[in-house]
Amino acid sequence: MIDVSVLIVTWNSGEVINACIDTIIKNSVGLPVEIIIVDNNSSDNTFDTINKIKYSDLHTYQNRENTGFTRAMNQAIKYSTGKNILLLNPDTILKSGVIEALNDFLNSSAEYGACAPLMLNEEGTLQYSVRSFPDYLKMFWEFSLLAYIFPKSKIFGSWKMQYFAYDKDTDVNQPMAAALMVKRETVEAIGIMDEQFNMFFSDVDLCKRIIDSGKKIRLLTAPKIIHKHGESIYKDRVRMIKVWNKDCIKYFRKFHNNPVLLLWLKINLKISEIIRIIYYKISNS
Repeated sequence: MIDVSVLIVTWNSGEVINACIDTIIKNSVGLPVEIIIVDNNSSDNTFDTINKIKYSDLHTYQNRENTGFTRAMNQAIKYSTGKNILLLNPDTILKSGVIEALNDFLNSSAEYGACAPLMLNEEGTLQYSVRSFPDYLKMFWEFSLLAYIFPKSKIFGSWKMQYFAYDKDTDVNQPMAAALMVKRETVEAIGIMDEQFNMFFSDVDLCKRIIDSGKKIRLLTAPKIIHKHGESIYKDRVRMIKVWNKDCIKYFRKFHNNPVLLLWLKINLKISEIIRIIYYKISNS
């Protein structure tokens, strides 16, 4: 029986996928692990690259069009057979023992539905990877820029939580799904990822449904992963800004459907979208 299914969605990930898979294979020694990769119609050499890798339980699938991250990840979930499921970004490098540590924790902790490792930047510094669930007040702090002026404030910075202490194992609401291990039984109980979300907020939605179901999510600080944040996002930055805003609105409509406040959110997201796109184009001109 497969203990862990490692699920990866790729899109033009040829520069990073080899290193990622290599560390998964090294983590799999002595542990039954399958790797399932769904490629979202990459235009580079991603699919050819992964098919040259020698690993008996590597299964690859290629979509004829870019179906979006969420739908592709659901494909991978449906193809998987492991007792636990590790959602993993292709721009990650696993330190030794990560998969075993996450797997052992979930197998020994009935009250937990998911767990996540500590995230590090490429230079080895801490990557902020834990957030609370967003609401209208937290978005107001973002739009007013108070969250950026006082990022470590437990009031103004309450969404992105830069005040959070990453020095011990802690129950959390929403760890970054660049690396998130979920029990299969939990997925079967709450359902797969919500495909109304194209790419963003599907992980927030998944974590919220795990918590709402009565299960807990744990951040484990001993297992560590290096994450090259935004490897795919920055390849199509303007479109990603627009997709993020659309997915954000869908999340609020699903969990905080107040017509007046939702209109306020849409207006502010549109203003921020224009500013962010202009800034991006100027900085890259």
